[in-house]
Amino acid sequence: MSDVTPINRPAAPTLEPRVRPSKPETSTTTAQRGEDQVELSDSAQYLSKIAELPDVRQELIDRVKASIADGSYETEEKTEAAIENLIEDIL
Repeated sequence: MSDVTPINRPAAPTLEPRVRPSKPETSTTTAQRGEDQVELSDSAQYLSKIAELPDVRQELIDRVKASIADGSYETEEKTEAAIENLIEDIL
């Protein structure tokens, strides 16, 4: 490329490099941040509790249903144990 300016054009201005101003020195090197907070809705809390519940033992449910249907589920011992558990829960 030629350093000669065409006759009909003005000479291009010379550009000087830009110098960025230096940043002022700071005495602290770490920034202070506020504490983050998380708030869970009631629905989210209930869903969390549901997720912690144990899995359903379907085979046990099916076996108890069959015992109730054929009349062999209710026995004297089971009735007494249920009554004792109920009394303990009430007191």
